[in-house]
Amino acid sequence: MTIRAILFDKDGTLIDVNATWIPIYREMFMDIFATDIAGAEALMAKAGYDKAAERFRAGSILAGGTTRQLVGVLWPEIGDEAAAQKVHLLDRGYTHLVNDRLIQLMPLAPILSELRAMGLKLGIGTNDNHLSAIAQMTALGVMEHFEDIIAADTVPVPKPSGDMIKSFAAITGLPPSAIAMVGDNHHDMEEARNGGAGLAVAVLSGNAAHADIAHLADHTLDSIAELPALLRSL
Repeated sequence: MTIRAILFDKDGTLIDVNATWIPIYREMFMDIFATDIAGAEALMAKAGYDKAAERFRAGSILAGGTTRQLVGVLWPEIGDEAAAQKVHLLDRGYTHLVNDRLIQLMPLAPILSELRAMGLKLGIGTNDNHLSAIAQMTALGVMEHFEDIIAADTVPVPKPSGDMIKSFAAITGLPPSAIAMVGDNHHDMEEARNGGAGLAVAVLSGNAAHADIAHLADHTLDSIAELPALLRSL
Protein backbone atom coordinates (compact mmCIF):
# COMPACT_ATOMS: atom_id res chain seq x y z
CA MET A 1 0.00 0.00 0.00
CA THR A 2 1.39 3.40 -1.01
CA ILE A 3 0.03 6.35 0.93
CA ARG A 4 0.74 9.64 -0.80
CA ALA A 5 -1.57 12.02 1.04
CA ILE A 6 -3.05 12.54 4.49
CA LEU A 7 -6.42 14.07 5.31
CA PHE A 8 -6.49 15.18 8.93
CA ASP A 9 -9.48 15.79 11.10
CA LYS A 10 -9.01 19.10 12.96
CA ASP A 11 -10.43 19.18 16.49
CA GLY A 12 -9.04 16.43 18.68
CA THR A 13 -6.44 15.58 16.06
CA LEU A 14 -4.57 18.86 15.55
CA ILE A 15 -6.27 21.07 18.12
CA ASP A 16 -6.89 20.23 21.78
CA VAL A 17 -10.66 19.96 21.50
CA ASN A 18 -11.54 20.23 25.20
CA ALA A 19 -9.02 22.86 26.30
CA THR A 20 -9.88 24.99 23.27
CA TRP A 21 -13.60 24.62 22.78
CA ILE A 22 -15.09 24.22 26.26
CA PRO A 23 -14.18 27.76 27.37
CA ILE A 24 -15.05 29.15 23.93
CA TYR A 25 -18.52 27.59 23.86
CA ARG A 26 -19.10 28.60 27.48
CA GLU A 27 -18.34 32.23 26.68
CA MET A 28 -20.26 32.19 23.39
CA PHE A 29 -23.38 30.74 24.96
CA MET A 30 -23.26 33.13 27.91
CA ASP A 31 -23.22 35.99 25.42
CA ILE A 32 -25.76 34.65 22.90
CA PHE A 33 -28.30 33.47 25.47
CA ALA A 34 -27.60 36.20 28.08
CA THR A 35 -27.06 33.55 30.73
CA ASP A 36 -24.54 32.67 33.41
CA ILE A 37 -21.94 29.90 33.45
CA ALA A 38 -24.42 27.32 34.75
CA GLY A 39 -26.90 28.20 32.01
CA ALA A 40 -24.23 28.00 29.32
CA GLU A 41 -23.04 24.63 30.56
CA ALA A 42 -26.61 23.31 30.61
CA LEU A 43 -26.92 24.25 26.95
CA MET A 44 -23.56 22.66 26.20
CA ALA A 45 -24.69 19.47 27.92
CA LYS A 46 -27.50 19.12 25.38
CA ALA A 47 -24.88 18.82 22.64
CA GLY A 48 -22.40 16.56 24.39
CA TYR A 49 -20.61 18.37 27.22
CA ASP A 50 -19.85 16.17 30.22
CA LYS A 51 -19.37 18.61 33.09
CA ALA A 52 -18.18 15.97 35.57
CA ALA A 53 -15.42 14.86 33.22
CA GLU A 54 -14.83 18.37 31.83
CA ARG A 55 -14.81 17.07 28.27
CA PHE A 56 -17.07 16.40 25.32
CA ARG A 57 -18.56 12.94 25.01
CA ALA A 58 -17.09 10.83 22.22
CA GLY A 59 -19.25 10.96 19.11
CA SER A 60 -21.28 13.94 20.33
CA ILE A 61 -22.14 17.03 18.29
CA LEU A 62 -19.68 19.19 20.21
CA ALA A 63 -16.96 16.58 19.71
CA GLY A 64 -17.31 16.44 15.95
CA GLY A 65 -20.69 17.48 14.60
CA THR A 66 -21.53 20.32 12.23
CA THR A 67 -22.63 23.81 13.20
CA ARG A 68 -26.00 23.08 11.60
CA GLN A 69 -26.45 20.09 13.90
CA LEU A 70 -25.56 22.25 16.89
CA VAL A 71 -28.11 24.87 15.83
CA GLY A 72 -30.72 22.12 15.63
CA VAL A 73 -30.08 21.28 19.29
CA LEU A 74 -29.95 24.85 20.58
CA TRP A 75 -32.87 26.23 18.54
CA PRO A 76 -34.97 23.17 17.60
CA GLU A 77 -38.11 25.06 16.60
CA ILE A 78 -36.74 27.60 14.11
CA GLY A 79 -37.07 27.36 10.33
CA ASP A 80 -34.38 26.98 7.71
CA GLU A 81 -33.75 30.69 7.10
CA ALA A 82 -33.42 31.46 10.80
CA ALA A 83 -31.24 28.40 11.28
CA ALA A 84 -28.91 29.62 8.53
CA GLN A 85 -28.60 32.93 10.39
CA LYS A 86 -27.70 31.11 13.59
CA VAL A 87 -25.09 29.04 11.73
CA HIS A 88 -23.59 32.28 10.42
CA LEU A 89 -23.56 33.73 13.93
CA LEU A 90 -21.76 30.74 15.44
CA ASP A 91 -19.31 30.36 12.55
CA ARG A 92 -18.51 34.00 11.88
CA GLY A 93 -19.58 36.08 14.87
CA TYR A 94 -16.89 34.88 17.26
CA THR A 95 -13.88 34.37 14.98
CA HIS A 96 -11.71 36.73 17.02
CA LEU A 97 -12.51 34.82 20.20
CA VAL A 98 -11.77 31.43 18.64
CA ASN A 99 -8.49 32.40 17.00
CA ASP A 100 -7.19 33.84 20.27
CA ARG A 101 -7.99 30.66 22.23
CA LEU A 102 -6.73 27.88 19.96
CA ILE A 103 -4.49 25.33 21.67
CA GLN A 104 -2.40 22.96 19.56
CA LEU A 105 -2.16 19.41 20.84
CA MET A 106 1.58 19.70 20.20
CA PRO A 107 3.78 21.92 18.03
CA LEU A 108 2.25 21.13 14.65
CA ALA A 109 4.70 22.76 12.26
CA PRO A 110 7.60 20.31 12.81
CA ILE A 111 5.39 17.24 12.29
CA LEU A 112 3.66 18.69 9.24
CA SER A 113 7.03 19.70 7.80
CA GLU A 114 8.37 16.19 8.34
CA LEU A 115 5.39 14.63 6.59
CA ARG A 116 5.72 16.98 3.65
CA ALA A 117 9.43 16.18 3.44
CA MET A 118 8.37 12.55 3.04
CA GLY A 119 6.57 13.63 -0.14
CA LEU A 120 3.07 13.55 1.31
CA LYS A 121 0.29 15.98 0.39
CA LEU A 122 -1.63 17.19 3.45
CA GLY A 123 -5.19 18.39 3.91
CA ILE A 124 -7.83 18.86 6.57
CA GLY A 125 -11.30 17.33 6.51
CA THR A 126 -13.46 18.91 9.19
CA ASN A 127 -17.12 19.25 10.02
CA ASP A 128 -16.34 22.84 10.93
CA ASN A 129 -17.01 25.75 8.56
CA HIS A 130 -14.47 26.26 5.75
CA LEU A 131 -13.59 29.90 6.40
CA SER A 132 -13.41 29.30 10.15
CA ALA A 133 -11.05 26.36 9.72
CA ILE A 134 -8.80 28.34 7.37
CA ALA A 135 -8.72 31.22 9.85
CA GLN A 136 -7.79 28.85 12.65
CA MET A 137 -4.93 27.20 10.77
CA THR A 138 -3.71 30.62 9.64
CA ALA A 139 -3.79 31.85 13.24
CA LEU A 140 -1.65 28.85 14.23
CA GLY A 141 0.81 29.58 11.41
CA VAL A 142 0.42 26.20 9.66
CA MET A 143 -1.98 26.86 6.78
CA GLU A 144 0.90 26.75 4.29
CA HIS A 145 1.35 23.04 4.94
CA PHE A 146 -2.08 22.09 3.57
CA GLU A 147 -3.24 21.67 0.00
CA ASP A 148 -6.71 22.72 1.11
CA ILE A 149 -9.25 22.46 3.89
CA ILE A 150 -12.41 20.54 3.13
CA ALA A 151 -15.28 21.47 5.42
CA ALA A 152 -18.91 20.71 6.10
CA ASP A 153 -20.01 23.56 3.85
CA THR A 154 -17.80 22.60 0.89
CA VAL A 155 -19.04 19.05 0.27
CA PRO A 156 -22.51 17.72 -0.57
CA VAL A 157 -22.70 15.76 2.70
CA PRO A 158 -20.35 16.16 5.72
CA LYS A 159 -18.51 13.32 7.48
CA PRO A 160 -18.98 10.39 7.48
CA SER A 161 -20.41 10.37 3.95
CA GLY A 162 -17.05 9.83 2.23
CA ASP A 163 -17.40 13.09 0.28
CA MET A 164 -14.38 14.69 1.97
CA ILE A 165 -12.07 11.86 0.95
CA LYS A 166 -13.41 12.05 -2.60
CA SER A 167 -12.99 15.83 -2.67
CA PHE A 168 -9.40 15.60 -1.42
CA ALA A 169 -8.69 12.96 -4.04
CA ALA A 170 -9.91 15.37 -6.72
CA ILE A 171 -7.84 18.23 -5.28
CA THR A 172 -4.63 16.19 -5.15
CA GLY A 173 -5.19 14.20 -8.33
CA LEU A 174 -4.70 11.00 -6.37
CA PRO A 175 -6.98 7.98 -6.03
CA PRO A 176 -8.76 7.70 -2.66
CA SER A 177 -6.75 4.53 -2.02
CA ALA A 178 -3.59 6.69 -1.80
CA ILE A 179 -5.05 8.80 1.02
CA ALA A 180 -4.87 8.14 4.75
CA MET A 181 -7.64 9.58 6.93
CA VAL A 182 -6.44 10.52 10.43
CA GLY A 183 -8.92 11.43 13.14
CA ASP A 184 -10.10 11.03 16.70
CA ASN A 185 -13.78 10.18 16.23
CA HIS A 186 -15.69 7.23 14.83
CA HIS A 187 -17.05 9.34 11.99
CA ASP A 188 -13.48 9.97 10.80
CA MET A 189 -12.94 6.24 10.46
CA GLU A 190 -16.30 5.85 8.73
CA GLU A 191 -15.37 8.72 6.41
CA ALA A 192 -12.27 6.77 5.42
CA ARG A 193 -14.28 3.62 4.66
CA ASN A 194 -17.10 5.40 2.86
CA GLY A 195 -14.68 7.43 0.75
CA GLY A 196 -12.48 4.48 -0.20
CA ALA A 197 -9.39 5.78 1.64
CA GLY A 198 -6.40 3.47 1.70
CA LEU A 199 -5.83 3.81 5.42
CA ALA A 200 -7.86 4.79 8.50
CA VAL A 201 -5.70 5.95 11.39
CA ALA A 202 -7.26 6.70 14.76
CA VAL A 203 -5.62 8.98 17.30
CA LEU A 204 -6.46 8.98 21.01
CA SER A 205 -5.78 12.68 21.46
CA GLY A 206 -9.45 13.68 21.37
CA ASN A 207 -12.45 12.33 23.26
CA ALA A 208 -12.61 8.76 21.98
CA ALA A 209 -11.04 6.06 24.11
CA HIS A 210 -9.28 3.06 22.60
CA ALA A 211 -12.43 0.95 22.99
CA ASP A 212 -14.51 3.58 21.16
CA ILE A 213 -12.49 3.72 17.99
CA ALA A 214 -9.68 1.17 17.62
CA HIS A 215 -11.94 -1.50 16.14
CA LEU A 216 -12.84 0.90 13.31
CA ALA A 217 -9.24 1.79 12.44
CA ASP A 218 -6.36 0.12 10.62
CA HIS A 219 -3.96 1.62 13.17
CA THR A 220 -4.46 3.43 16.46
CA LEU A 221 -1.92 5.98 17.72
CA ASP A 222 -1.68 8.13 20.81
CA SER A 223 -1.31 11.21 18.62
CA ILE A 224 -0.13 12.40 15.21
CA ALA A 225 3.40 12.60 16.64
CA GLU A 226 3.60 8.86 15.90
CA LEU A 227 2.37 9.21 12.33
CA PRO A 228 5.67 9.66 10.46
CA ALA A 229 7.10 6.50 12.02
CA LEU A 230 3.94 4.55 11.21
CA LEU A 231 3.97 5.61 7.56
CA ARG A 232 7.64 4.78 7.20
CA SER A 233 6.96 1.29 8.53
CA LEU A 234 4.26 0.43 6.00
